[in-house]
Amino acid sequence: MRPILVSLLVISSFAPYWTASSSQRGAAGGTSAIHACSLLTKDLLTEHTPLSKPSFDLVIQIPASEDAAGQSGSECTYGGVTLTIDAFTAEAFEKARTPAWMPISGVGDAAYFRDNGGRFAELYVRSNGHGLGIQMDVPTGRTSASIQPNAIALAKAILPKLK
Repeated sequence: MRPILVSLLVISSFAPYWTASSSQRGAAGGTSAIHACSLLTKDLLTEHTPLSKPSFDLVIQIPASEDAAGQSGSECTYGGVTLTIDAFTAEAFEKARTPAWMPISGVGDAAYFRDNGGRFAELYVRSNGHGLGIQMDVPTGRTSASIQPNAIALAKAILPKLK
């Protein structure tokens, strides 16, 4: 049930930006969709999950769910993570970004991280003309800050595939 609730929260947070017109989306709007679930593999999740082995073994049994996002974006929810690719433009993100989004160096062209209500950690990265978003479930007894390295490592593993 928790992954479903997290997905709904993510969708509601960024829905206005995912539905931007092609002219609002800019360069990303003219590209063909990258399927997020083709990038969010079980091996990557196993390597970067902050979840305990028993918790991860449970959530990974739920099949990956992929949906279109915006004009040419994609969203995949799998293994306690929601990955979005090109769901909204950099401009839309900047317009919606609040001070809660902390800049992160060393990841892509620009990256920002925030805690979303203690329930999940969010990382947004711009790189090679693409926008990548990671929403990662925060395990019980941990904080978003404590799993920030997991989210960053997952993003760094995915970014080379976004060329």
